[in-house]
Amino acid sequence: MRAQYKGHRILDTDVGAFALDTWNPRDPTDFSVTIDFYAGPEGDNSADAFTATVCSPNWFLRSQGGKVFAAESVIFMRRFDYVELEKFLRDRCAATEGETWQAIGAQLTRLGRWEFDYRL
Repeated sequence: MRAQYKGHRILDTDVGAFALDTWNPRDPTDFSVTIDFYAGPEGDNSADAFTATVCSPNWFLRSQGGKVFAAESVIFMRRFDYVELEKFLRDRCAATEGETWQAIGAQLTRLGRWEFDYRL
């Protein structure tokens, strides 16, 4: 079984919920946005949500207060590029395989927090 990318939307409450293809950060080299991307079994209409922060390294480093920190469910881009982000998500989903959808979800949750990760 293989995963298939099925779309995305922005989740930030101050920005609203809409597609990334219409969003542009004020500074494409210093930004952060929270998204849900959707993936499901290839050839199936179902999809689960995976929540990730998409940000520039500049923003991430500035937002961290301590000397030691970790990133979970963060996708880094040196410069925001919608086409490259969508290609990245599509390619990562297509490269994810497993015996069951739960096995695939467990792999994709490294990229974005799976809405069903409590099952892991």
